Amino acid sequence: MIKVLKTLEYNKQLIEMLLRAKAGAIAVNILGPLFYFYVFYGTIDIKILFAFIIIQTIVFLFRVVAGWKLSKSIEHDSKKKMNQVLKKYLYYIYTSAFLWGLSSIFTLLYGSELQVLVIIAMIFVMLAGSLATLTPIYHAVFVFITTIISFFVFSLVFIGANETYYLITIFIIVFYFVGIQGAYKIYGSMNDSITKSDKINFLNYELKERVRIAVEETKSREKLLQEQTRLAQMGEMISMIAHQWRQPLGAISSSVISIQTKKASGKFNLEQAKERGEYFEFSDAKLKNIDEYVQVLSSTIDDFRNFFKPDKEKEFVDLNIPIHRALTIVTNSLCAKDIEVITHLESNNKIMMYPNEMMQVILNILKNAEDNFMEKKIKNAKIMFNTKQLNNQCIISICDNGGGISDEILGNIFDPYFSTKHERNGTGLGLYMSKTMVEEHHSGKLDAVNIEDGVCFKIVLDLPHE
Repeated sequence: MIKVLKTLEYNKQLIEMLLRAKAGAIAVNILGPLFYFYVFYGTIDIKILFAFIIIQTIVFLFRVVAGWKLSKSIEHDSKKKMNQVLKKYLYYIYTSAFLWGLSSIFTLLYGSELQVLVIIAMIFVMLAGSLATLTPIYHAVFVFITTIISFFVFSLVFIGANETYYLITIFIIVFYFVGIQGAYKIYGSMNDSITKSDKINFLNYELKERVRIAVEETKSREKLLQEQTRLAQMGEMISMIAHQWRQPLGAISSSVISIQTKKASGKFNLEQAKERGEYFEFSDAKLKNIDEYVQVLSSTIDDFRNFFKPDKEKEFVDLNIPIHRALTIVTNSLCAKDIEVITHLESNNKIMMYPNEMMQVILNILKNAEDNFMEKKIKNAKIMFNTKQLNNQCIISICDNGGGISDEILGNIFDPYFSTKHERNGTGLGLYMSKTMVEEHHSGKLDAVNIEDGVCFKIVLDLPHE
């Protein structure tokens, strides 16, 4: 208790609770003086009564202004200003209590025994009210009660000086210690509750901040991983482009050389109309071949450009379209390595998806299968595509006969930066990003299970609700 009274450190919520008790303050500071005037009208000098009412009213008005300033200081969160105004507020409470203390002297000097008992009863009611309204600020209730009771005890003992007043004095003293101790316990309970609430609010705020930062970091990390994956795949795509361009470019070069050789060899006598016509016919055929090869090169560029073009929004797309697009890109590369692709596409359902992302997922799986075949030197290598509808879901199965994945690492293949390839050949991001695209961007599921002679990747997507 003494420790609390030595300092003036109060939580702003306690001060707000004090300021909200306006009804009790009005009752004590307005109705109290009027009741005192009514009881002692004709007994105490009218000038003394009027002076008592006027001074109490002025003090109360100053207290109201101080309360308003105190409320403003809380809004501006100015602790220094808040303590300064709180001191003034407590001073006005002390002044009001001091005036009530002086009134006890006039009560014992001029009042009858019945009037004294009435005022004592009124004071007890007023003190009980102060316990209810001033307790949030322990200094306020302590100053108010201590000041009034000190004056009344002095008046009853030294002015009243009879057995009845002595008994009342003992009762007042007991009331004082019980009341002041009870007020302290109530204050302590309020303060502890607010302190715990503040700690909980702080922890909640801190938790929200940590979650927000973690979410932002996760999004940033995912974006970085996507960029890294795309860059890694871009290198693979360039390699595929080079492979697919090699044959058309070779054919174009062969056609050009053939035309030049025919012309340089003198096989055609251009001075003769017949042979000149044969030469032009031969040249037109070769130029037509060159044009066809150029169209193949242009088509290849379009296919790869579409692959790197980001999807802005989901589309209703036939489930088989991203499969066909992916196979268009890699078929030549797979055929060159004697890898057979078998398709058994039973489902032609339309799914809400990002088609380029789904094509990227399929390419990731195909590229891993191709690398696995090359590493293990698998003969009669095969990749089997299957699509089917099961209940309200569509399933894409991509299986191979590449010997499967070790059970020890099967559970880790979708982890970021996990790779069984040589460091320069694998980033460990392809399957991680594939799982992210399927499960987070499409609300689907991507899993891998070992089968008899290889591994099977299954992409499960929900059909749109009708």
